[in-house]
Amino acid sequence: MRIAIFGAGALGSVLGAILSHKNEVLLITRGEHLRAIREKGLEVQGFTQGHFYLEAEEYYPGGYDLIILTVKAYQTEEAANEIRKEYGGEPIITFQNGVGIVESLQGFDVIPGVTTHGATLLSPGVVKHAGLGDTYIGERDGHLSQRVIDIAQNFSENGLKCEVVNDIMERRWIKAAINAVINPLTAILRVKNGSLKSPHLKEIVRCIAEECSETLAMQGIHADIYSLALEVIEKTRENKSSMLQDIERGRRTEIDYITKPFIRGKCNSLLYHLVKFMEERVTEASL
Repeated sequence: MRIAIFGAGALGSVLGAILSHKNEVLLITRGEHLRAIREKGLEVQGFTQGHFYLEAEEYYPGGYDLIILTVKAYQTEEAANEIRKEYGGEPIITFQNGVGIVESLQGFDVIPGVTTHGATLLSPGVVKHAGLGDTYIGERDGHLSQRVIDIAQNFSENGLKCEVVNDIMERRWIKAAINAVINPLTAILRVKNGSLKSPHLKEIVRCIAEECSETLAMQGIHADIYSLALEVIEKTRENKSSMLQDIERGRRTEIDYITKPFIRGKCNSLLYHLVKFMEERVTEASL
């Protein structure tokens, strides 16, 4: 299978490396990361290890069997406009964080996905597979199509264990809720995910999670986000959340797509405004 990964930063690069065992993979990225991959190949550390010599481009050239979208949530519209220039109807799997992504990809053949693998960009051309997780894909309407079965089998045979599910949209909401528990708090405290197991943070984590569970319940989704978040925190304890990585690099975060949909009380509201303040400080420092 020919797979193009659009937005090959930390997570996209790790996924590309894993899937390249039996597939032809193209990484679409920019800047120093693109130059490093072209010159030296992609180095992956952690749970996946090796040097991978993959094709890398700045733009999607068209003609691939599958596109995996891993850009930041706020970059979705820009990415869609770029893909549309060479789009031939190929399915697009979105593994992006946040609420509303699938709905925004109008005019594309979208397969919603969820992955909880953790990845960190160490330097241009060097990424760390910092947390093992689970990967799910499914049709938006819940039916079990042959194509998602075939894609999941391909992924699993390459080492990215993938399960087909009929409730993928619910799982995307649940993934967003878990991110809302972990990402803002780690970004504010500047700590790896595992630090959230501290007894000093237990009640804060619980408060965030309970607010998220309340929001999900209004969507008809019943999940114990506190317990699920603790499981992910343990599995990805050595990972830096994507939001922390964004803050460290002076970039915009996905807070509007992760925490904002779950503001129902003081905990998520507090985190949201703290991260927005941090974004402002980053912007001011870059001027």
